[in-house]
Amino acid sequence: MARRKNIRSKEQYHSAYELEKSGNQIAALKGYQKAVATDPTNVQAWNRQIIIFRKTKTKQQEINLIKTAIAEYQKTIESNYQNWLKSHQEKAEHTLELAKVLGLLETSGMPKTEHAILDKWETRKYLLEYRVKNARPKKAKSIKNTIDAKPVKKKNNKTAKPMPKIQSKRIGK
Repeated sequence: MARRKNIRSKEQYHSAYELEKSGNQIAALKGYQKAVATDPTNVQAWNRQIIIFRKTKTKQQEINLIKTAIAEYQKTIESNYQNWLKSHQEKAEHTLELAKVLGLLETSGMPKTEHAILDKWETRKYLLEYRVKNARPKKAKSIKNTIDAKPVKKKNNKTAKPMPKIQSKRIGK
């Protein structure tokens, strides 16, 4: 069952990617959303959605998408682990103590794993949140401000002395 979902998700990803290459980003975004709805561990589909939001410069939507991607990815990984535990209960019971002694389990009982993509997403989310938080407010230019602005007076430098000319001496002849 999981294999069929994975294949269907990849097909949806490829059709969405073709739409994106043709310039139809809205339809491509919907296709990528279908792909991750089918298989939340489809990293490519998540990444393409993030890229589309990055290109359209919608930082808040990108932040929300990254938060969703992280949560869905982690939830699916945990669900897959729980399913594995149910189907391999005898193996899990025999190796549980060893895993605890070796420090291979989190406090929640999940195995310690490193997902490079989660680290990348967390970093991107942090940077975006920082940029949104520290963004300078854009000054709205109004017609009134330009009309009421006083002209800048130029200073006359009549008292300033002119620079002396430097004469070069010819050596030779």
